Amino acid sequence: MFDFLKRLFHHQYRKLTFVIFDDEQPESSTSYHFKPAQLWILFYSSLVGVVILTLLVMMFTPLGGLLYNLKDAGLRDRVIEVSKRVQALQDSLQVRDAQLYEIQQVIALGKDTSFSVDMDFSNVQNISYQKKWELNSFSEVTTSGMLSGNKIIFSKIFKKAPEFPTHYPLNGTLTRGYNPANGHYGIDIATKQDTPFKAIADGTVIDQNWTINYGFVIHVQHNSGIVTVYKHATSLAKSVGDIVLEGDILGTIGDVGVLSSGPHLHFEIWKDGVPQNPKKYLIK
Repeated sequence: MFDFLKRLFHHQYRKLTFVIFDDEQPESSTSYHFKPAQLWILFYSSLVGVVILTLLVMMFTPLGGLLYNLKDAGLRDRVIEVSKRVQALQDSLQVRDAQLYEIQQVIALGKDTSFSVDMDFSNVQNISYQKKWELNSFSEVTTSGMLSGNKIIFSKIFKKAPEFPTHYPLNGTLTRGYNPANGHYGIDIATKQDTPFKAIADGTVIDQNWTINYGFVIHVQHNSGIVTVYKHATSLAKSVGDIVLEGDILGTIGDVGVLSSGPHLHFEIWKDGVPQNPKKYLIK
């Protein structure tokens, strides 16, 4: 076979005759005239056609996406695993900081860890609030400390409960609803890249950070034990301790974070530490 192909290659530009004999009828035969170069052209053309067809199938059919996801599945799993480990380390650091703070309080207050009976109750309340603030909890923020930090002389922000229903934090399309059974404690609102989002009520920023899973995240404390959470931000316009009013811009939204599938805002509402369905508090 190899010798036959070799001879065809050497005589590719010559006109050859291909004869077929029938064993049962030796006197009859069928002959074909061809040039080997034509066969090589047909072979390479077919090969190129198969390659192009394969590329088109990979690009414009779900098969290509499936193969791509299979290749990236391992990398995505490793990234998510690393993010979980980082979150676990952050939790450990918070516990350590809480323990150190307790030790500092014991040293600062003396050997006796109990309060005297005649201690001023307002001082005890201030110490309790300070401890909760250091631990970044979702408790009520003291009015005096926050207002003095922002040089605000007088405000009624913490004297009135938020008015609900209120407007959505931005305009967009609701792509995923509230489903605590699956660990989704808010709603997803799809929108354009770098769209600003706003505070739904008066309050103060109690926490803001960047995470691998959600990009920039900001928490706003309101009255009546309500906390709102905004995730997948590309930038933030407010810092911890800032007073915000209803409608103030908190930042811009984008496609950030490992768990993001496109530009959108993940929005949560918590009341006394319990997640709420945001749709019950919002109106378009």
